[in-house]
Amino acid sequence: MRELKAFVRTRRVDAVIQALRRAGAPGVSVSRVHGVGYGYESDEFTLAPSELRKAPEVAKVEVVCADCDCDRLVGVLAAAARTGDPGDGIVFVTPVERARKIRTGDEGESAIATGATGGP
Repeated sequence: MRELKAFVRTRRVDAVIQALRRAGAPGVSVSRVHGVGYGYESDEFTLAPSELRKAPEVAKVEVVCADCDCDRLVGVLAAAARTGDPGDGIVFVTPVERARKIRTGDEGESAIATGATGGP
């Protein structure tokens, strides 16, 4: 399994979620976060609480998927988030060592499967 963690423009979140749903992503989590991208001068922004309001708000989109779906979902996510302008965001892909669905006790890929027995 893999976790996709993407930081995207907040105005692109609806398009990203719709694209991921159409592509069969098993589930999506979205958080509003503040941050600055790679390439910013370190003295332009700080993330100290008193300065946080200066940092742009972005959305963090997280998906855990089967290894075989990873490349396809990264492509779908990136295409839906892309505007072509600097600051479009970034996707990180990391391995997921273990997953266990709390309600059913399903483990591994069956914990993230959709459907009658393994669905959320």
